[in-house]
Amino acid sequence: MSFYYQNEQTGAEARLGRTGAGFYVEARHPDFQLPLRKTYEWYQQDIATRDFEVLRAVIGATRQQPESALAG
Repeated sequence: MSFYYQNEQTGAEARLGRTGAGFYVEARHPDFQLPLRKTYEWYQQDIATRDFEVLRAVIGATRQQPESALAG
């Protein structure tokens, strides 16, 4: 099992993968040198999946530029 998500606008990415004894969740962003990485035991698959989904949602959120009210 392996999942990968990348935000094309920011270059940030999130990964969920397997280790020898469990799972890991990793997030990277071009503005930071070190990735965020957390490991989980084999029986914590649900927690790892949940954390990946949270990171995917955070990485996927982009700031919208407000529209000018004076346009016209």
